[in-house]
Amino acid sequence: MSVDLGTEWMKVAIVSPGVPMEIALNKDSQRKTPVAIAFREGERHFGDQAISTGVRFPEKSFSHFLDLLGKTRDNPVVKVFERRFPFYTLEADPQTGGVLFRHPEGMTFSPEELLGMILSYAKDLASTAAGQPIKDAVVTVPAYFNQAERRALARAVSLAGLKLLQLLGDNTAVALNYGVFRRKEFNDTPTNILFYDMGTGSTTATIVSYQTVKSKEKGLSETVPQLSVKGIGYDRFLGGLEFKLRLGERFAKDFSAMKKTSKDVFENKRGLAKLYKEADRVKKVLSANTEHVAQVENVMEDVDFKHPITRTEFEELCSDLFSRVAGPIHRVLESSGMTLDEIDQVILVGGSTRIPRVQQELQAALKDKELGKSLNADEAAALGAAYQAAYLSKGFKVKVFHVKEANVFPIQVDFSREVDTDGVKSTKLVRRVLFYRNNLYPQKKVMTFSRYTTDFEFSINYGDLSFMSKEELSHFGSLNISTVSLSGVADALKKHSEGAEPKGIKAHFKLDESGLLTLDSVSATVEEVVPPPTENLASTLSRLGSTLGNLFSSGSEEPPKAGSEGAPKENQESKAEARADGEKTETETEGKSGNKEEPKTDKEGAAATNETVKTLKVVPVKEPINFELKLLDRTPPTSEQIAESIKKLSDLESKDKAKLARDHARNALESFVLETKDKMYSEEYERAASEEEKQNIVAKLNEGSEWLEYESDNAETKAFKDKLSGLTRIVKDLFDRVQEHRERPQALAALTGMLNTSEVYLTAIQALKGEIFTEVEITTLAKAINETRVVEICIYKSERKITLHCSVLASRST
Repeated sequence: MSVDLGTEWMKVAIVSPGVPMEIALNKDSQRKTPVAIAFREGERHFGDQAISTGVRFPEKSFSHFLDLLGKTRDNPVVKVFERRFPFYTLEADPQTGGVLFRHPEGMTFSPEELLGMILSYAKDLASTAAGQPIKDAVVTVPAYFNQAERRALARAVSLAGLKLLQLLGDNTAVALNYGVFRRKEFNDTPTNILFYDMGTGSTTATIVSYQTVKSKEKGLSETVPQLSVKGIGYDRFLGGLEFKLRLGERFAKDFSAMKKTSKDVFENKRGLAKLYKEADRVKKVLSANTEHVAQVENVMEDVDFKHPITRTEFEELCSDLFSRVAGPIHRVLESSGMTLDEIDQVILVGGSTRIPRVQQELQAALKDKELGKSLNADEAAALGAAYQAAYLSKGFKVKVFHVKEANVFPIQVDFSREVDTDGVKSTKLVRRVLFYRNNLYPQKKVMTFSRYTTDFEFSINYGDLSFMSKEELSHFGSLNISTVSLSGVADALKKHSEGAEPKGIKAHFKLDESGLLTLDSVSATVEEVVPPPTENLASTLSRLGSTLGNLFSSGSEEPPKAGSEGAPKENQESKAEARADGEKTETETEGKSGNKEEPKTDKEGAAATNETVKTLKVVPVKEPINFELKLLDRTPPTSEQIAESIKKLSDLESKDKAKLARDHARNALESFVLETKDKMYSEEYERAASEEEKQNIVAKLNEGSEWLEYESDNAETKAFKDKLSGLTRIVKDLFDRVQEHRERPQALAALTGMLNTSEVYLTAIQALKGEIFTEVEITTLAKAINETRVVEICIYKSERKITLHCSVLASRST
């Protein structure tokens, strides 16, 4: 499955065996679901139901919290959030320093926990659509998310009980969806496409290059398409939400100017939520119409709001926002080092690109470039992520399409070392870039620290961020990612100190498919001189002894065999000792032995000696180094906190399931009572029941109806099931009689048909006069047919006399 996770909406897509990528519908049969969750009176509500709750009780419905992932309470992004949504109560997590939402009923939730519940709901939607449990997922992520934000999103996925296959950039997912259906159009010449995505919360421009590359898949070399992200530009706070809030604030001011209420609407959370909801509707209408009327009933104190507004007024109200529309395009061109002339096509994505003024600003910035609108702006990312999920999953086989994302923020390693300048020792700070801006990933890198022989530490930080504005840097958070402390360096080197040459301390880093940086391992590397294996050395020296023996023996003597006593042991030991001491020797290819009958000359013997002596082998040896990594950008939750969060979400889910089971049991009982009451007054059931039986059943049904209305508010699921079971037993005999009466005509017709067929068959075999069947067999069959026919006639005759509340057997006995 995949989840296209946006600020306001999410789309869930699935891939099933034999079924192409498709969008999973929610419980309201909608293709997209609001990213919102509400808690009211002990119940959880998701999607549209949560939004409805938010209009009446805005402080109990949480939404638009994606930007708070990985943020500390004092981050300016949190301040922006509070300004946008003044009805929320935010607190600082005392253990992690992160953000907590305080619910009016006393509960607190972190953004990761809220998002975990949303993703768990998405998992249920996907499982329902697929008809089987789903646990593997690719989740889209804003390209501008830093390491702390990506880790927080990965934790939320884990809290939802999902296995994260990949965090895929939202525009990258769109680009993959675009490329999958056009793979035949690409060749080894790059095709550059700019994807411009203006969603609810942010705007991102991404340049993607498509071309075919040579790839080795499962041992076979083939040419496959590949997309590579060349550059990314973004505006974190430019999106449909900002337009909506700007318009909503205008409506609130206009309402306050009416002066018909005792309090200002800005002090009324419910009234403000109603005006913001209307602002969102009006914003969408003005994209297709030049004027409209905003209308809200009972904003507060029974005062309605009605106000006309034109598209021109809306554009003037948001003029400063529209001036920022072209910003991401300029930034992505600067990031990629490309010009507009190198862009082959521009594709628009995201619902806010439908605003006419946005398209005008884009067209002005892109000059003669046509604005492509061929993609489904709402679902392209979800479907592209679903394709990637199928590719990464072991259960599906899809055509290869390589995806290479770009690192937005450079990452460097900082460490200190001592330097000696004219006898004066000082400490020098050294910075080494690990992953540059726009480095493609996934990618592994090794950094070598060559001058350390004792324990030390280094820092992992963000590199040069001069391309970001001062305001963006303030929103970014900590520029320090982590510190790494190494221990046991000296001990590791001592293990190989004799005859070994240190080659430094190597740290192995990985920027994985999700853009998450990990330090896989640290090791001390030395080079050791290793002698050849003992068997090879003995064999070589034995042959050397044979060669020397041939030099001083007659041609009639048999040379000593390899490993025999004739091999000079002294020479063997000296050679082994020389190799152990690390003396340099030459490596030659060992030749085959010469003619045994002819002794070798001195020159030939010397050549043979040189051939048999091998160079000592230099082997790199790695010794693991213990390291401790401490995160600095955002304190991660402890294992106890994670366990507590998992339990909190599990308890809420169990409570939801228990409530759902109770609701089903109540509805089943209520439906049974109403349907059975209707049946008791139908002609069919009145004929089947005696008057006494009917009165008894109706009385029991009335008791059940009164219990449902007056006594069932606090009843458990079992009580509803027990009531239903008791009523079912009471009406069972009646229902069986009605069912028997319904089925009897069909059964009698089948009996008649069987008898008619049997009589025809009997006539046929009687004509054969005993050729196949004996007289006894024919007589037995005729007797059975006649007896059955008598029973049939009796049943038909008694059919008119049978009253439905009596059984057939009772009727026959009379």
